[in-house]
Amino acid sequence: MRFPPASRAAVALLLLSSLILGLAQAALLPPFEGFDEHGHYSYIQQVAETGHWPRLNERMSKDVDDYLARAPGPDSIPRQWSHHDFFQAPAGVVAAARDAIQSPRAGPRGWTPGQIENWQAQHPPLYYYLAAPVYRATKSLSFAGQLFALRAFSYLIAWIGLCITAVAALRGGIPERAALPLMFAIAAWPLIFPMWFPEMARLGNDSLVTVFAALLSVLAWRVSTAGEPRHYLMLGVVLGLALLTKATFLPVTAAILLTLGVQALLPGGSGRRRNRIIGVCSAAALTLGICGWWYLHKLLETGSLIGSSDVMRMHAAGGLIAGLMKNSSPTDFFVIMPWTFAVTFLWTGSWSFVVPPRTSLLPLVALALAIGYGAYRSLRRRGVHPVDAFVLLTAALFLGALTYHSAVALSSASGTSPAWYLHSLAPILALLVGYGLCELMRLAWFRLPLAALMLYPLAFLPAMMLMNVLYFAGCAPKLPGRLYFALSRAGACIADYSRMYENLSAIALPGYGLALFVLGWTIAAVAMVLAIRSLGRIPVGNNRDARSTGAVTA
Repeated sequence: MRFPPASRAAVALLLLSSLILGLAQAALLPPFEGFDEHGHYSYIQQVAETGHWPRLNERMSKDVDDYLARAPGPDSIPRQWSHHDFFQAPAGVVAAARDAIQSPRAGPRGWTPGQIENWQAQHPPLYYYLAAPVYRATKSLSFAGQLFALRAFSYLIAWIGLCITAVAALRGGIPERAALPLMFAIAAWPLIFPMWFPEMARLGNDSLVTVFAALLSVLAWRVSTAGEPRHYLMLGVVLGLALLTKATFLPVTAAILLTLGVQALLPGGSGRRRNRIIGVCSAAALTLGICGWWYLHKLLETGSLIGSSDVMRMHAAGGLIAGLMKNSSPTDFFVIMPWTFAVTFLWTGSWSFVVPPRTSLLPLVALALAIGYGAYRSLRRRGVHPVDAFVLLTAALFLGALTYHSAVALSSASGTSPAWYLHSLAPILALLVGYGLCELMRLAWFRLPLAALMLYPLAFLPAMMLMNVLYFAGCAPKLPGRLYFALSRAGACIADYSRMYENLSAIALPGYGLALFVLGWTIAAVAMVLAIRSLGRIPVGNNRDARSTGAVTA
């Protein structure tokens, strides 16, 4: 199908804006403010310097200890200085930290274990071995420069995942019933759900998961429709490598193999039933052959298939049920856990968790609920294709895994699991988002409210970036005993912008970050307007789509 030039332009500009905004996020973020970033940095450094990954009970790099002793760190980990206290310290303290962060490093530096336990040893090694050459190539830069290079590398990987999915839809790699919705949804995902930027513009293996999710989103259509042997082999390779990246791909793997397995057993479909069954078994065997050794190693080393530190703490505390009876309540499961999932998917900012007023999140919640309702209407009207079933099952199994892992964490009084990991599955879940947006655009009475909700994140993102930047620059601490930033101080800090900029330049790269943000946001505003106009003109299929693609009508 030929896409109108305006639609192609909208998709291209959406992707370009998300690239620039992601790089801005990487430049404006102080060291280790990305989630678990100090552990990921130590893992990369250890692989680059020693050639092997961290083992159970090994320590993080001494460089992490040294940084946290001299400069402000995120509120989620023990550190010497908060951002506010640091910039109230004597000038010599700030100057010494600035020199350590912004000056080029003198001489080579190897990896030395420090004092902090490296729980990141639970993660498979593929991402870290890919990032190790970037670490070695940037060793002579300042710490801020090297960290930006590593973050940019990581974010570029995730952004490529968006591009793979969008290009596949544009070039006919995905059937028309899904290509139109998916093309817009995946390109607009970072601007509809701006938590994408803090999640991906940091050090972390979720970026590489996104690429494998993109490859799987394309392969799922080909395997379910053509079902050639090479497609099953490619599927096995993608799943195996994804599981060598992060265990969060286990629910996705279960979803695709279960969906294809059921499709293979049912009458109809592409190819002979025997060939379909052999194909699914071959993909599963190849997946196991590529990644099985790692999970067996973790099982023998830790007693947990995924090497989870939370699982080890749970067993040490007496098991799941005993721990939940002692450390949790029904409120944790029915109130705190769902709200935590929603907030951590929509916006939590950084590892200091400087959250905005809850009312500012309500339009994002409304947009997510509206998209869910639109996706339901679309699937009910057009029927459920096997790939649609795979996407729905992925969402269900992943949320189920998050719930179980949260229960494990609650049993040892370790809180609940965040849902920002869902952004790594954007190339898969964007199909439902696209269905929802296109379906709602069919309703004339809902087009204007939907457009307003889709534009809201454009106003939300700069406000949140400003709030975080002011916090990082030492404008004000969080309110006592709460996560909220003291907004009453913001006006005075903005008026004193030269001091705020000077403070931030000690620990981040605000010159690059602010310029990139303004450019990216301007492009994003134009792109979103074009995308909304194009969505209003998309022809949405009818029930004939379901019958022509082998869907099961609801």
